[in-house]
Order: sequence, then C-alpha cells, then structure tokens
Amino acid sequence: MDRFQLGIEIALSVLLLVTIFYSLYLGRALSVLRRDRGQLDALIASLQSSSAQAQSGIDHLRQTTELVGRALGKTVESGKSLKRDLAMLCDRSETLAQQLESLLPAGRVATAGAKAAPRAEERPEETTFRSALRLKPDEVRTMKPSGSKSAAERELLRALRQKQG
Repeated sequence: MDRFQLGIEIALSVLLLVTIFYSLYLGRALSVLRRDRGQLDALIASLQSSSAQAQSGIDHLRQTTELVGRALGKTVESGKSLKRDLAMLCDRSETLAQQLESLLPAGRVATAGAKAAPRAEERPEETTFRSALRLKPDEVRTMKPSGSKSAAERELLRALRQKQG
C-alpha cells in the first residue's frame, strides 16, 4: 500500500502545482483587469456620450426632415397648381388655334378678292389681326407687339408664335 499512497501523493502534488500556477495566472489576469478597469470605465463613459450625441443628431435630423418635407410638399402643391394652370392655358390656346385655323381659309378667300384697302368699318386692331393671319411663320415670330395692342391681342400673337415655331 505504500506504493499506492505514494502514487496518490505524487498525483495530488502534481495537481497542487498545476493549481498554484493556474492561480498565479488568474491573479495576474485579475490585476490587469483591475488596472484596465479605469480605462474600461472611461470607454463606457465615452460610449454613453457618443450615443447621446448620436440621439441628439437623429432628433435634429428628424426635425430638419420634417421642415424640408413640409417645404417640399408646398412646392409640389404649387407645382400641381401651376400644372393645372398651364394645362388650362394650353387648352385655351388649342381652342384659339383651332378657331384661327378655321378662320384662316376664310380670311384668305376674303382677302384674295379685296386686297386693295381695309374696309372702312374695320378698326385698326382688326386690320393688324387680319394681316397677322396672312404672315408667314418667320414673319409672325419676328413681329413686335405694339403698345396699342390689348392684352388679349398680345396673348394671341404669342400663342401664334409658339404654335408656329
């Protein structure tokens, strides 16, 4: 039994030595952790500060996005209104152009027989309008509106210029 006891004592001694070296290793690791705990606390404080700044930035970004969204919404609504207005103007100009096109052959026939002088009962604006119907597209584009023309005549001439070129 002596050998058996000796074997057990040797095994226990080896295990004791392993435990001693492992406890020294753990002691050093704990001392490193204690020493780095201050740095870890500073890192945690820095992380908290950074997350607070990020949250503040997100809130600011959200507010800015809302403001820009409202402004963009107003711009879009204004654009829609302008689109409706332009569509209405295009429809009106199409109607006026169709009326002019229907008058154009009649005007040419009427003016072919009586090219001499304008009728006495015609006003000067009507003479200008009739002469504008006889103009070539390049002449209509270069025609300057005079100060005596009404707004409707200027709009009509502008529509003619756009239609022809």
